[in-house]
Amino acid sequence: MNRIISMYWDNVDRRVIDAQRRVFEHFGLSIDQRERTLVDHGDFLDAFMTELGEDDVALLMDIDCFPLNREIVDRAFAAAREGRIFGCAQSSNHIDPDRIFVAPMFMAISRRTWDRLGRPRFRSDENNDVAQRLNDIAVKAGIEIERLYPWACIVPRWRLGDVALFGIGTFYRGGVFHLFESRMTPFMFVLFEVADAVVNDRPIDHLALVRKALPLCRYERLAFKLTKLRKAVRLRRWWRRLRGAKSPTLLAAGGSPD
Repeated sequence: MNRIISMYWDNVDRRVIDAQRRVFEHFGLSIDQRERTLVDHGDFLDAFMTELGEDDVALLMDIDCFPLNREIVDRAFAAAREGRIFGCAQSSNHIDPDRIFVAPMFMAISRRTWDRLGRPRFRSDENNDVAQRLNDIAVKAGIEIERLYPWACIVPRWRLGDVALFGIGTFYRGGVFHLFESRMTPFMFVLFEVADAVVNDRPIDHLALVRKALPLCRYERLAFKLTKLRKAVRLRRWWRRLRGAKSPTLLAAGGSPD
């Protein structure tokens, strides 16, 4: 069975979730979008991989990433079923921009391959981003890794080794789009416009997107600060709910921790 999965926290704009679902539906595909607030992304992927049957293949997605055509999804599943790892190339500039790996923003891998590798954990650590260690183990085991590289991005941000730049609104060869930083960017409109073009079978006007994005670059720092503030407020509310759930007095009285 082919399985497509994405995970999100409850601080993700609902329109992002709906846009991803609509794109997959447009291609006649079903995606399992699971809300797992406060769960580590790597831990979630570990748990999901254990759900797979022996013959299953998974396409692991970030919530703000989607295909631009049906063929790239079919190609991903076919590659994974043949024992390869297939997906979009990324590097972690905060660790080492020259270590390029396939990231689970768009990553196809079979349960058999994961088992063959010894079921390595997806969790990030001080030396590896999510799934980066899995890539290293696959290379040592002789597993072929097929990478899709960026060909354009709306707002260049990071270095992908000496191959390319990627950033906010990155387009990958073969037909994959990834917004990146969807919770803290003033460029969310890019995702909505790209998704709308896809589901309506319209060409994507990349130049128009760049022209709309440029004036917003000056507001990036403000958007980041506002996002951090909203995150702090949400964390405080989650903590208060957690404490309230542990309080017999509150539960007996029917009170709310808020």
